[in-house]
Amino acid sequence: MAIIGAGPSGFACAHELERHGVKPDIFEQRPRPGDLFEHVGVILQITNRPVKDQLAEIKKSCYISLKPLNSLKKVTMHSPRVSGSVSGNLGYLFKRGQGEDSVENQLLALIKAPVHYNTRPDYASLALAYDYVVVATGNYETAKILGCLEDIYKTWLVGATVLGEFHPNYMEMWLNTEYAGSAYAYLTPFNHKSASLVLIVPEGDRKAIDCWKKFLRMEKLSYEFSSLWIWEHVAGFVYPHQVGNILFVGNAGGFLRPVLGFALYNAILSGVFAARSMIEGKNYEDYLVNLNKNMMYSLQLRESLNSFTNKHFDHLVAFLTTPGFKQIIYNTNLDMIKYMAILARLIGTKNN
Repeated sequence: MAIIGAGPSGFACAHELERHGVKPDIFEQRPRPGDLFEHVGVILQITNRPVKDQLAEIKKSCYISLKPLNSLKKVTMHSPRVSGSVSGNLGYLFKRGQGEDSVENQLLALIKAPVHYNTRPDYASLALAYDYVVVATGNYETAKILGCLEDIYKTWLVGATVLGEFHPNYMEMWLNTEYAGSAYAYLTPFNHKSASLVLIVPEGDRKAIDCWKKFLRMEKLSYEFSSLWIWEHVAGFVYPHQVGNILFVGNAGGFLRPVLGFALYNAILSGVFAARSMIEGKNYEDYLVNLNKNMMYSLQLRESLNSFTNKHFDHLVAFLTTPGFKQIIYNTNLDMIKYMAILARLIGTKNN
């Protein structure tokens, strides 16, 4: 079996195959695993209900133990006229990139399969040479060629590592159409002294750096910067997830959220599910029912947020951080992506 891509979904697939005695070949076009830039991703507790602790679930059901940078204890949200916070066991912060403690390198340490770096094999050729080919490239190129992709939402991400004083368990978010359209910005700490600061810029606005400068100016952020990067972010719908003996996992399978585009949990699960479907000879789509349902609600939420004004964001932040409501949102097991999609649609309808 062949896996194209040395990222979380590809490594998770390899790990599950090895658990069943199958040693795959992994092909990676870069010289090492991980994004070229370091940043901090998040697993949010509310995004994969009924699973309440995704890290514990990954360990229990996927037999994969990951060490986060820190647990997430507080999220502060800012809209133009409203600020509020929620506290509790909200999720986990993970280092992404090529550092030794990154998720990618943690997963690499768990497998024995050979990784063929600096290679970019043709998926069609591999499909003839191997029983199965798992596409875990992090992009939609193969799915698009095979007619499985519907583009949904494109943005540019402008990010930097910033230096200052940070609480390692806190995340901060900004929503303001003045500089980011219907998207958002967020700050996630590496540690007490450095953090990842990211702005999502709508795809139609190619002047991403100008938007970034405006964001910093309007929010009066004067951090010292140690790096700056730009990355195109595409969230799409892929179906089917298997064509012949070719399977799509992770971002390549459309499991990158169009809202709060942190895809680690979905990436790992889709990789494991692909391995199990191959080993057990069962329909891959049957394993993906809950992931697909969750992605559908995420897409509905994204569509509603696309039409939001700053007045809408004020109402949304006020609701999400109101005592009583936030206890229901964060301390129950309700499918909050589903209900947030409904709420966003109601807010948009009410104020239009």
